[in-house]
Amino acid sequence: MEVLHIVVLFAVVVLAVDTKQSKDHVCGRPIGSGFLQENDRIVAGYDVGYYRYPWYAALIRYKQVSCGAALIGPRTVISAAHCYKEFLDMSRMGYLRLEEIYTVKLGVYNVCRTDERTQKEYKIQRVQIHDRYYHKKPYYDIALLTLAADTGAYMPICLPDFVVKERPKEGTVPGLGTLKYEGAMPCTVHEARLLIYNDTECREMMNSTGNDPKAIRNAFCAGYEQGGIDTCQGDSGGPLQILSSKGDYVLLGIVSFGFHCAEPGLLGLYTDVSQYLDWIQEKSGLDAGIVNLIYNKTSSLKPSMENVTDVSTGPYRRKHHWRRPYRKPLRIIVLKKQHVVKTKGVLHHSIPIKNH
Repeated sequence: MEVLHIVVLFAVVVLAVDTKQSKDHVCGRPIGSGFLQENDRIVAGYDVGYYRYPWYAALIRYKQVSCGAALIGPRTVISAAHCYKEFLDMSRMGYLRLEEIYTVKLGVYNVCRTDERTQKEYKIQRVQIHDRYYHKKPYYDIALLTLAADTGAYMPICLPDFVVKERPKEGTVPGLGTLKYEGAMPCTVHEARLLIYNDTECREMMNSTGNDPKAIRNAFCAGYEQGGIDTCQGDSGGPLQILSSKGDYVLLGIVSFGFHCAEPGLLGLYTDVSQYLDWIQEKSGLDAGIVNLIYNKTSSLKPSMENVTDVSTGPYRRKHHWRRPYRKPLRIIVLKKQHVVKTKGVLHHSIPIKNH
């Protein structure tokens, strides 16, 4: 996550969306805080300081964080389809199973520590990629992961109850991505506060890169036109979250693709989760309005380690394939005008630039 070394304070803008929750909150409530008020403040681009977001998940491959994700209901995690992009063709040919690419770690604050009692690592039982992503990438960048064990110890983030037509002015993105382009990945979860731009400004930005602004599908732009603060390599699939009028965190976006990291004039694009509520319900059975009825546990700070698979030793340990060495994953990276910037170890494809 790209961090600008200045201190900027923003008022938390509250989305006027009422999630259909009972008085016993079951989603979107961070650890270590009471009821959030509209005047709460968070400093942009900083270490969150402790285990704060029980829904934040990390996709792990060879003991390294590959992508972010978010728990949205019992055993159900949402992430970006492009986290699997490199493996889709081989999966279709039957050479590998998408379910075996990553494990999912919940309860994360310091991913480098092995003694964090909140952490629990899960095998994936099922991966569902949006059908249109195969032909319309980088859009329709959304995937659902069904975990192989119970997640009742962790509170999920809330889903929007309806399509959000008027987005708030800003949101926050937690993640374990690099602190600068091609930089080191941090041990602890960092958070950036990003401005959310309207669709007209987003299309203008896309047009300035030489890409077709009319091609944007179910996505929105966030970041800063002046650059300096942004999501970056390793933040893919993570949640862009906002506050509801009740003080609950709601999942508005999924980190999708961007143009380098924190470059002036270049914003990041985020999958608009509210556009996929029907798809999420169809594939997972989760309804944003009744998730409290099927997920009626509150979050625990000390989840049981029962049924956790140790993926570092034994028959399930991850091994490097001699023909396919592991490469550090990136948010889709790009681009200067007139040519694509080639990046060492890029996992995802950049958007082609049209010649003028």
